[in-house]
Amino acid sequence: MKLVAPNGPLNGVVQLPVSKSIANRFQIIAALSGEENVLGESISEDVKVLRNALNSDSSEINIGMAGTAMRFLTAYYSVQEKKTVLVTGDARMKQRPIGELVDALTTLGADIEYLEDEGFPPLLIKGKRLEGGEVEISASVSSQFVSALMMIAPRMKNGLTISLYGKILSIPYMELTAVCMRQCGIDVLIDGNTIKISAGEYQLPQVEVETDWSAASYFYVLAGAKPNSKLLLKGLKLNSSQGDSILADWFEKMGVSSVQKESGVEISSSVELDFPKELDFTANPDLAQTFAFLSATLGKELKLTGLDNLRLKETDRMVALKTELEKLGVNVLVDENTMFVSGPVSVHEVRIKTYNDHRTAMSAAVVSFVSELEIENPEVVAKSFPTFWIQLRHIGFTITE
Repeated sequence: MKLVAPNGPLNGVVQLPVSKSIANRFQIIAALSGEENVLGESISEDVKVLRNALNSDSSEINIGMAGTAMRFLTAYYSVQEKKTVLVTGDARMKQRPIGELVDALTTLGADIEYLEDEGFPPLLIKGKRLEGGEVEISASVSSQFVSALMMIAPRMKNGLTISLYGKILSIPYMELTAVCMRQCGIDVLIDGNTIKISAGEYQLPQVEVETDWSAASYFYVLAGAKPNSKLLLKGLKLNSSQGDSILADWFEKMGVSSVQKESGVEISSSVELDFPKELDFTANPDLAQTFAFLSATLGKELKLTGLDNLRLKETDRMVALKTELEKLGVNVLVDENTMFVSGPVSVHEVRIKTYNDHRTAMSAAVVSFVSELEIENPEVVAKSFPTFWIQLRHIGFTITE
């Protein structure tokens, strides 16, 4: 797919998808409370994958490359009494570790068996009533492990106290889980490295899922790269429990304003961005690629820190990001969990490989301001934002498939 950016500032209305993070949490909570469907129709593939799994009577569930579904379902099926399920995924999913979560669950009495490589899917899970109590788990691999445990905790006879050790990544996502659970009548206390959840029954209210701040990031970047742009991001809320809503603060400091309107958030850029020298993505890993491509487009130096779990996503995002940025003529240095990006884009025509990763495809769109851009496998955006390319057309981009 060829993507051509408009010459002038961007103007228009963008319809964002619902937050798949919130939607998938409410889907698990709904299933645990005996409800089948609380969200209506959703356009995100990740949300559909989890919904289909929860509504399936099959004894084998294949979630493809949906990492959230794998983590949440591993915990969910562990407490489904007298139900045996084989949970598997695509080839990449079988390379993504799940041992920390399985160890925590088996410590609590869960019956889970690895069918291929130790510590990785596929899993055979025999559901049973868990007593609960106390468990330790590393928070340095995936916050979704912790969220998965949190959501099934009320179903345990004695509730659950979770002690976190190691470097705690993506804290806002654990807090988001707590917010969703509290909305459904469960007491959740987060105190430092300890999470306490009492046994209880979920009381499901009328659920309205916010639009997605991670999806909004691509339009903040596009508006920021084009001074005098103004976009209305429909349905977005500045007062949000989503961790990536920190974008509004980050961009305010750079020169992009955010104003809450009745129908969403209006963002506008009036000057060239006052770009930071360094950003920490420990709490917001899904924003890393977006800012890396923006810094390259602007020809600014950027030190990206806190990239601890980027290697464990849909692809090894550290390797993929370095490879694609270097195609642009940009200097990239990787030092463990830190990346240094410097130098302007010097290539005037480039084809970006997406590695089956939706965020690579969407993050790279900003490069079209400075280079003739082609995107391989553009349909990968369906994982979280199926109408992404349509929304770009709405604000002036030309797309040729």
